[in-house]
Order: sequence, then structure tokens, then C-alpha cells
Amino acid sequence: MKKPNFNFNLNKFSFNFTKNSSSELFVNTEFRRIIEKTDIVHDKETGAEEKITRKSVRVVSSSINARKNYITLVPMKSLSQEDFSFPFSNFSKIREALRLQVMPFSAAGELEIFPVVTSHVGRGVNGIVWYVSPEELDIPADFYENGVTNKTWPAPLPFVSRLEEYNGNGVTMWIDEENISSILWQNNRPVLSRWRKYTDDSSRDKELAWYDNYCNVRELQRGGNFILNAGGDYDEEPDEEFVDMINDSIKICPWIADVNLSRTAIEGAKDLERTVRLLTRVASWLLVFGVLTLGTGLLKWIQLQNQTQAVRTRSENFYRQTFDPQHTGRISNPVTLARNKISEIAGTGNEGHPLEEALADIGEIFTTNKGLNVTLDIIRYNGDGIDCTGSAPDMTTILNFRKAWDEYASVAQVDNTQFVSGVGYRFDLRVRW
Repeated sequence: MKKPNFNFNLNKFSFNFTKNSSSELFVNTEFRRIIEKTDIVHDKETGAEEKITRKSVRVVSSSINARKNYITLVPMKSLSQEDFSFPFSNFSKIREALRLQVMPFSAAGELEIFPVVTSHVGRGVNGIVWYVSPEELDIPADFYENGVTNKTWPAPLPFVSRLEEYNGNGVTMWIDEENISSILWQNNRPVLSRWRKYTDDSSRDKELAWYDNYCNVRELQRGGNFILNAGGDYDEEPDEEFVDMINDSIKICPWIADVNLSRTAIEGAKDLERTVRLLTRVASWLLVFGVLTLGTGLLKWIQLQNQTQAVRTRSENFYRQTFDPQHTGRISNPVTLARNKISEIAGTGNEGHPLEEALADIGEIFTTNKGLNVTLDIIRYNGDGIDCTGSAPDMTTILNFRKAWDEYASVAQVDNTQFVSGVGYRFDLRVRW
């Protein structure tokens, strides 16, 4: 058997391959193509003839190593593409946005969507989306092997490197026994995909003439042509020149390596979308559960605060009703004050510091600190100490008054300080011997 017949034409100029080390990138890859064979089957009972079309695989270039990955080059009849640009980079959102764009055309037939990101711009992305009819993806599963990478590329896609002389402008064309598949490139970016049935060499010339007219009308750069004729018999031997050509294309357009127009890619994308939706639901339920838990804790905290305030209010009311009905304002420590009142009534502790000495201490403080502008409205005495309620023009005076008691008492504590308009600061002073 002879090797595949690859014809390379670049605007009537011949081209010779030069080998380089780039073939190492696809050293484990076998490139394949799909052909359709039509057989005529005779019904034994009726004698009627029936045409059966089957797809089969042919190797374009085999792998050097035993462990193989597979890339299948397919001339797709329904293939089309367009550019996209979105201000987000989430792949599921990109697919959903593209699906919404083509929804108005779904009445004409179902399309599979294959987005490929070509560049990132801030948080957004630019890319190319390929549209293919689902029937184009019906490649039998037995063509692939488990545990290896299997990708499907549009047949003329990986040959853009042969338009380098024309700055990435021109046509790459794939020809086999029945198909002419081509892509028009502008600055190394595909802008148009076409397919037509191959009959003879005139089909190729007509297709190139169509591109001449199209580029002239659309004012596009016509560039050059690269035509690959993959028809004929083949040997399953490595072709380094073919692999080098594809490697050069990957260097120019790295995004080509991410193209995979197969059912496996569609199923993987759908599985990812289902997983994202499931995780989103789980996250939503966890968020709701967290909000409910937080709300429950907050209600319990508010309830506890209300109960604590209710106990404090009842304690103050009990003290005020029992011992000091004239007291106004908040009572900071009604339990301690009540204990002191009970001690005073019982007469305990009077021997240590009688009332006369307490009054003498107060008088000495005011005598020693003549500038002390403090007014005492109420003085409560018991055996443990005295409680004073008074007022002062500012907090500094109150603090100085408390500090003056350090020489006469073991404890002097200011409580319940509050500003009263027209009076100044009212305070309670607790003195213990």
C-alpha cells in the first residue's frame, strides 16, 4: 500500500517541508480521518436492493510510541463559527449565553455548541464558537480506546501554519474521496467554513473561485491556498512532516489544541453544568440554613437580653419601693445597696466608724479641697460606709472628689454618672471604710 497522497498548493507555488523538533508535541498522537462507505445489500427473500452507509476509520499519520492519543479530522457539512466576547469567564455562563443567542434559530434544526476561549481581557474573554449539527457527531464509539485522549477537529483546521507567508490570510482546504471542506482565515483567525461534495478536480477549482469572489465582495484579504488531498490508500506509519505542520499551527494558534467537536466534549460540558447547578442548589440551601440558624441565635440573644433587663428592672423597683422611694434614675447595683441598708437598720458595724466621723471626713475633704465644686443632695449612712448622690459641673470634678476619699476610705466608687441639662453631671458615690 502506498502512503496517503497529500497535495500541498500555495497559490501555485511549491512548498517543501523542513523537519524540526516540534513533532515531539504529538509524538503519542495518531491522526485519523472518517470516510463513509456505501454498500448495496440484497434482500434474500424479495431480492430488493438496499443501500447501507457505514463509517470507517483511516489513519493519516500514526503514533511513534505505543501509547496513543487520537485526533480525528472530520469534514463537517454543517460546520459554522463566529467570534464571541463576554465580560465574564465562567465556562458554564459562556455556554448559556451562546445558547440564548442561537435560540431564535433552533426552529431550523438543533445545533451543538462548542466554545473555545482564545484570549482573556481583564475578567472577560474573547473566543470562537463552533456550531455543528448533532448528526455530524455520530462517530461509532469503537473507533476510540479507553484511557486515552480522543478529540475531533474540523478537517482543514490544523493547517493554518501553511498560510504564514500570507500573514495568516487565505484558505485551508481538505479533500478526500467525497468531501471538500475548507476554512477561510483572516490574520490567523477562521472567519468562514464551507463544505461541498467532491466530484473531480473542477470541484476544487470552483471552490477556490468562489472564495476569490467572496473576498473581493467582502473586501477581505484573499491570501494564499493550502490544499491537502487525503484521499487514497495509506500505511500506518509516522509522518513527521505532517505532524510538524500541525505543531507549527498550534504555535501560531494555541487555542486549536482546545478544540474538541465530539459527543464526549458535549457530555463533559453538560456533566459540568449539572454539577455546578447541583452545587449551587446545595450552597443555596446551606445559605438558607445558615440564615435560619443565625436568626434563631439572634432571637435567643434578644430574648436573653430582655430577660436580663427585666430582672434588673425588678431589682431596681424592689429597692426603690423598699428603701428609697425618692431615688430617681438608674440604680446600678440595687442588691449591694439593699444589703447596706439592711446592715444600717440592723446597726452592725457602727462601732468602727460612727456617723460623726463620717461627717467629719466629708467636712475635711471640702476644707482641704476648697476649689471642689460639688453639691451633695443625699447622704446615706450605714456601718460599712456612706452613699452620696450629688452633682458637679464636669467629670473632672467628680473624679477629683472620688480621689479625695482615698485617704479616708478603702473603697470609693463612682456609679450612675449622667448628664442633666441645666445641672451638670449627676453621680452616685459609694464609699466603704
